[in-house]
Amino acid sequence: MHDLLIRGGLVVVEGTTVQADVAISKGAIRAVGPNLDVAAERTLDASDQYVLPGILDVHTHPVYLDDLHGLSVAAAYGGVTTLIHYAYAKPGNGLLETIHRFREEGEGGSLLDFALHGGLFDPKHQSHEIPDAIREGVTSFKMFMTYAKLGWMTDDYQLMRTLDLIAQAGGLGMVHAENGLATDYLQDKYIEANADPKETFLDTRPALLEAEAIHRAIAMAQVAGCPLYIPHMTAALGIEVIATARSKGVRVYGETCPQYLTLTHDDLLASGPLLKIGPPLRRESDRLALWNALATGTLDTVASDHAAKQKQAEDPFFEAPYGSPQVETMLPLVFDGGVHEGRITIERLVKTMCENPARIFGLYPQKGTIRSGSDADLVIFDPRAERTITHASQHSNAPYTAYEGRVHRGAPSVVIAQGAVLVEDGRLLAADTRGRFHPTSSGRVALEQLA
Repeated sequence: MHDLLIRGGLVVVEGTTVQADVAISKGAIRAVGPNLDVAAERTLDASDQYVLPGILDVHTHPVYLDDLHGLSVAAAYGGVTTLIHYAYAKPGNGLLETIHRFREEGEGGSLLDFALHGGLFDPKHQSHEIPDAIREGVTSFKMFMTYAKLGWMTDDYQLMRTLDLIAQAGGLGMVHAENGLATDYLQDKYIEANADPKETFLDTRPALLEAEAIHRAIAMAQVAGCPLYIPHMTAALGIEVIATARSKGVRVYGETCPQYLTLTHDDLLASGPLLKIGPPLRRESDRLALWNALATGTLDTVASDHAAKQKQAEDPFFEAPYGSPQVETMLPLVFDGGVHEGRITIERLVKTMCENPARIFGLYPQKGTIRSGSDADLVIFDPRAERTITHASQHSNAPYTAYEGRVHRGAPSVVIAQGAVLVEDGRLLAADTRGRFHPTSSGRVALEQLA
């Protein structure tokens, strides 16, 4: 007797969609196939709906208004079943102590399974801990090439040194790629000119300086022999840099986010600080280039960059923090703007939001696929459902949503984590703690396996 049987859904896995049943017992998938002759304690009818692997969101920040528990709740409502959080070690803090604190909080409060990235704000004094972090299952490490005014920027000396250390230890480098000193100068220039900060925000962080930083990071990583992951890519120029490097066999992985796929600078002009994000929302041509890069395999993943912060539309623009809440709306909006609008297939959505993230961070095939033996993390997704996003309907502690009043086609109807129905018809059914920490083995997958 199985615990759960999903009957008659359109199962999307490994580049194909087939009508099949999925049998689940003791937190794992036990069988996948048409018309399974099995009994179960409960049967879910998935007719005319997709059955997807649970979404992996590999880019989240549970350090603002949403902690590791609250973020996992919002994520679950959105069909996300595995999270990789950035454990940011601020100056004065050790990398290992930060990792231990995040792991303890996650194991004590997360509804969902999770892993961690190491975040280095002061690599000069923190990067010596990278080998120890890798032994504890944290194998990806991020640095900032921007935010010099905030004291977050890693200079080229420490970036080169740390990428070298990551390579020697067998990890994956990650960078926020924008030219920090150049963008700070441009911001000062427009502030001194008393220019409208909304009108000039894109001019202070131009796409060319994002592409330049991507190129510089790739060059250093190539010298070090370090695989590299570029989060939150926004621009056609950056895609060109990635494509050139990959054509030469350089192991560099590219990520974009739902906000860059669905919003542009025009939306920032309307919403002001609520859509102040770094890197910024760009032009329509960049938005369409990102969709094309996902469709063709130049970009590998979609992740939320969820950062729920306290800000209002009336806040002074340059004083408002960067970031926005994205985890709960990510899957519906990528489906709506991608699959429903014909820009990507449902198989490509699963590739970029499930399989590729699991492969890149070494969680595949336990995560990211639907096969016998894999974790029973699944989403039954209704492609015909029509929903309107409002702040009141969201579960983040952020005081707003970036998509107020936006209508989308497609929504999760059932979310299953570790074999248990977690969310059904908009209701959270299992609020008890269940999240497990998963060690990663990042950056070892060949680019050909992601295409």
